[in-house]
Amino acid sequence: MSCTRSAQSTSSTVSFLVYLLALAPLLMGFGCNPSHDPDRFGIYTSKLDGSDMRKVTTDAYREINHARFSPDKKWITFTRYNRKGLDGLAKEDGNYIESEIMLVRPDGSELQSLVPARPGIVSANGYWSPDGTSILYVSNDNPKKQGQISRVDLASRAITAVKLSGEPWAADPHAVGSKMAFSVFSPDKKTTSIWIIDQEKNVTRQLTSPKAVKLEGDAKAPPGDFDPKISPDGTKVALMRHAGEKNWHIVVVDLLTNKETLLSSGTTVDGVPEWSSDGRKLIFWHVNVKDIKESGLYIMNPDGTTRQRIPLPRGYFYTMPAFLPGEGSSPDTRIIFSAQKNPHL
Repeated sequence: MSCTRSAQSTSSTVSFLVYLLALAPLLMGFGCNPSHDPDRFGIYTSKLDGSDMRKVTTDAYREINHARFSPDKKWITFTRYNRKGLDGLAKEDGNYIESEIMLVRPDGSELQSLVPARPGIVSANGYWSPDGTSILYVSNDNPKKQGQISRVDLASRAITAVKLSGEPWAADPHAVGSKMAFSVFSPDKKTTSIWIIDQEKNVTRQLTSPKAVKLEGDAKAPPGDFDPKISPDGTKVALMRHAGEKNWHIVVVDLLTNKETLLSSGTTVDGVPEWSSDGRKLIFWHVNVKDIKESGLYIMNPDGTTRQRIPLPRGYFYTMPAFLPGEGSSPDTRIIFSAQKNPHL
């Protein structure tokens, strides 16, 4: 009997979160009726040189990713997926519906659901507020069921919608100081761009205007820009751009001049860049479509030079990396990331 992998498309409210094009070639190692492996999906830490890899938490059937340390490094937030596909696994590329925002201690203790899963509701892509008292995340918990940025307070567990001018279809929040970057999907142009709001001055502006490039017929995300991350000094934004066909490129934008610097080239998949706390490095995950064994986590300078692979153990598909807060970018700096077991890697 043939095995049909879950391939249902997410709605346009959350399509900007899907990386199926990058993941699909690498996940063929899993067939129907997957065996029970308690460590199939996991969140790990290691040093930047790839050594001292340690498990934080794992799950047998539910993908867990977007893991980020709190500013004081006492908590980790991450996204957990619950909607199972035909292969019996709940994965990011299947559906964001019923996703949830999780909390766990760095040693794996006190695992808890901060924003529990609910039928028809998305709760994903969490990121800490600069003061560490709340978590920003994307949801569709509104009458229109369109993407919005929500905030959950850790102390009270109260959830509020972040007010944005014009009530755009927003996602991917990231804040540094009073500035917050986010992505906005335009249902008219069918593209996604990056916007910046200065919450102290209450000034919002559009940062990027990506071209509406032609995509292949199976594309699950619109063209444009996603996952913006503001540099620690608040002067630049790193983002990933769906640049046509199956290409995802990393771009750095100067907030003062709007000058864009393209850090990827050709046919490549580079995703979800994150800054080191000293602003000297970007960490990201790369899919090599010609040689999948060269896929993994990479670092490079903010100008695109000195690009190198982090030598983590084989046998995993690594995604969603980030530096730990305040640790700079030396070889001993710790990083956090997601990993899915895959014997072909």
